[in-house]
Amino acid sequence: MAEEKKENKKGKNGILIVLLLLIFVGAGTFGGAYFFMSKNKASSPVIVQESFVEVGEIFVNLSDEGSKRYVKLNMSISYDKSNKDLAKEIEEKKVVIRDVAIFYIKSCKAKDFEPSNEVILKGELISRINQKLTTGVLKDIYISDIIVQ
Repeated sequence: MAEEKKENKKGKNGILIVLLLLIFVGAGTFGGAYFFMSKNKASSPVIVQESFVEVGEIFVNLSDEGSKRYVKLNMSISYDKSNKDLAKEIEEKKVVIRDVAIFYIKSCKAKDFEPSNEVILKGELISRINQKLTTGVLKDIYISDIIVQ
């Protein structure tokens, strides 16, 4: 009978230890999640102010086969206003940026200028221009006027 009480006591102690361990792990998980969430909540979103540079009017033939198609557009590029080095580099490389834009647009077809392809067109153009820049990257490209004929 004394042995049964000892075994019963050991079983209760084991259950108590397991419960305490679960409570401890749960409290630690909750504390970690709370700390992580409060840390992320405290950080405010970074707002980047844009500056703009006009690339100018581009008027080129398109690469459509079997027909003479062309595009005429006015384009501007944007970059982070706080990056003064990039602003200077863009002014110095304006001719290069315009050249990249012209040769990329010449390789396009009329269907590339449809609204459904706008994201692809702008993304590829940004990527090609960014390859020529060393002090930062462009944020976006804005087309103010466009005629595809």
